[in-house]
Amino acid sequence: MSFMSSKLSMQAFGLYLVLVAGFGLIFVPHFMLGMFGLSAGDDAWVRMVGMLASIVGAYYLVAATTGAQEIIRWSIPLRVYAASFMVFLFISGTLPVGILLFAAIDVAGAMWTWSALKLETQSSTGQ
Repeated sequence: MSFMSSKLSMQAFGLYLVLVAGFGLIFVPHFMLGMFGLSAGDDAWVRMVGMLASIVGAYYLVAATTGAQEIIRWSIPLRVYAASFMVFLFISGTLPVGILLFAAIDVAGAMWTWSALKLETQSSTGQ
């Protein structure tokens, strides 16, 4: 599978969501967030977010495995939306600068998927 594969980009982002964001927030929320200057606060809610991240990551893995193109395409603006919201929380002073790393990961993943889809479309149409 080529590096510029939308399926590979979804697999990578899905694994990140399940293993890093999901399991990290579920099992070691204070360590995970502390690395970025963020607080886990009442870690029950942070663990719930981790569970949700792992579920979304699993959907991404299923989409990559089955080639669910609509989900792959829709993941791009939704990840940009997530990153934009994180930037808003930083600008508004709600969260510290560490949140921008998570936003950058979302944007990088979205751009990888977008670029791969663009190349796949061009190669399938012979352009």
